[in-house]
Amino acid sequence: MTGVILANDYLDPDVAYLLGMIVARGILIEHQGVREIVIEFPYQNLNIEIDEVGGHRQIDIPQSIELGLGRIRERVLELLDCDIKINRLDNNIHMVLIMTRRTMSWRNISLHLENKTNFRVMNVPEILFHPEITTDIRMEFIRGYADVAGNIRRANRYIDGRNRVRLDVLNDNWQLPVQLCRLLQIHLNIPVQNITWGHPNLGRDLREHQINIFVSQFERVGFSFEHKQQVLNHLIEQEADNNADYKPCPGRRRLRRKKPIDPDENSERLPEPVRTHFDAYWQICKAMGCVIEPEPGPLFSAVNEDIEET
Repeated sequence: MTGVILANDYLDPDVAYLLGMIVARGILIEHQGVREIVIEFPYQNLNIEIDEVGGHRQIDIPQSIELGLGRIRERVLELLDCDIKINRLDNNIHMVLIMTRRTMSWRNISLHLENKTNFRVMNVPEILFHPEITTDIRMEFIRGYADVAGNIRRANRYIDGRNRVRLDVLNDNWQLPVQLCRLLQIHLNIPVQNITWGHPNLGRDLREHQINIFVSQFERVGFSFEHKQQVLNHLIEQEADNNADYKPCPGRRRLRRKKPIDPDENSERLPEPVRTHFDAYWQICKAMGCVIEPEPGPLFSAVNEDIEET
């Protein structure tokens, strides 16, 4: 991309937010002159309680989802002026944006997505890495992604007890985790702790990839859904007295131990760059194009040790 942002590359915070949702769990469909963008919001009607002095406070998740979807719907309507349907299924909710014409908005979205129509192969739009793009635009892309594919719960905590937000990427897409990490760490100055890849050597078989960010560092992004934001705020408050140093992933770390050979590490279900053995998550990151390198200094210090999770 040249140093000039073209008019047909139009991008503002609202467009970036929509793109974030699509890259997280969206598909584009064209059929018989009708164009649809279908965004899937994973949904489980779980009871979430926040510990407080004197007891627990339960969060009304269904109401939070309804209110959140309503705000998102209005935001998208203002942007696209299209028809919007909300389909509630057992395990997820589909927001369907319907356009009967091939408008400039549709063309602009397709351009940013490199004409890809399924989130399983989509990338972070290249324009978000352009030096002229502002922080608020990049932040809205991450917020859109997190509203759809981000999760926050106590089970996400690190082995030392610190709480984390996780951005999920389905296992089909091996390019996206490194791109999201690059956007967060290099362009938004939000430290990523690590990426838990869905690779057999990391003990996750071929499950989703997880980008791990400590809650205090994710505060700048936040969520549009109130139940997620309330949990985020609560976990941040719990760690107010924690003086831990939140260093970003340095790109390489000291290896603590060799991992055992797993027969599935050569599975044809893995893309060619990662169809081999790895001993650490950052080695997979490098294989997928990570450009982050440690600052000059003690690379092999304890703080940069590759700590295993249980």
